[in-house]
Amino acid sequence: MNPGVRVRAVAVLTLGALALAGCGQAAPQDGGDGGDDAQTGASASSSDGATVKIATGVDVQTKVLAHLYQQRLQADGVKASVVDVGSSREQIMDALQDGRATMVPDFSGDLYVYARQHETPATPQPSASGSPAASATPTASSDAPRGLLDSLGQFLGITGETGPSDDDVYRALPDVLPRGIRLLDSSGAQRTDRMVVTAATGAKYSLGDMNSVGTHCGQLSVGMPTGYAASAQGERGLKAYYDCTPKAAPEYGSTDELVDALLSDGVQAAVLPSTDPAIEDGGLVALDDPDRLFRPERAVVIGSDSLSDDAAATVNAVSADLTSEDLTTITRLAGGSSPAMTPEKAATYVREQPR
Repeated sequence: MNPGVRVRAVAVLTLGALALAGCGQAAPQDGGDGGDDAQTGASASSSDGATVKIATGVDVQTKVLAHLYQQRLQADGVKASVVDVGSSREQIMDALQDGRATMVPDFSGDLYVYARQHETPATPQPSASGSPAASATPTASSDAPRGLLDSLGQFLGITGETGPSDDDVYRALPDVLPRGIRLLDSSGAQRTDRMVVTAATGAKYSLGDMNSVGTHCGQLSVGMPTGYAASAQGERGLKAYYDCTPKAAPEYGSTDELVDALLSDGVQAAVLPSTDPAIEDGGLVALDDPDRLFRPERAVVIGSDSLSDDAAATVNAVSADLTSEDLTTITRLAGGSSPAMTPEKAATYVREQPR
């Protein structure tokens, strides 16, 4: 059995154990209320008040998080439902503004870039240094040091030796969100991309963090998701931040294909979200990114002005409890082409874990 197959077998066994544990705790699929306490909350929430409509967001993680927030709101006596208004941020923003949705989970970096590119901010956007940022949207032909369309550093007016931190992005978000939409309290859960290598490759080239990659980069093929190589975080970003020009940067249409290529030495490094279960299951080494090439992606919630203070308090409490490990569990349980659990059941499993 080759190493890739062994890793997959371990992952399947682990997933099966989690699924069995979760199924005993999960809510009925058609109810989506997440267990007895949530259904009790639904009865208790019959008092007057608008239903909090939680959009499912852009991907499987936000969909599970939507059910997690819904279950906690119901348990706290706040009427809540999960609504599918589409999976693009344009559709979701429209729904938040016209009342079809009240709130949505998202991730800070991608949300910030979308808001800068597509929305009219409520107030002028300051840079991280406090001086006004350029009002014009940057273009790919900009002469800025990292003047790429999706460069957070350029958007935030940061052109130093490192990219923006997750705090930089979170603090800047309120100023680029449309009128009537607000940012709730921060979560500590993150899924920022990382360059990962096998333990053998890490040992062979003495790779500790991304700074150590540059010397050996010409010997490494770096696998990336489709469309990634030409982005600010792809080949040009590797060169700009770490003087790394890979031997090749092939792109793969699925995480499974990318991980298989890494485990079979088809590529010697790969770009994966930090919460991808394959990192743990495959014993992969995620290299630190001290210069912050990769866009910070912190779990956040945005909501319309109609979100009540009581509902916001519950949402903020859930966010405070949420961890990056929870995001890994969510992907393990509800991700992939044949998920082990529905989003509702995965949310129940996460919600009932000890904190």
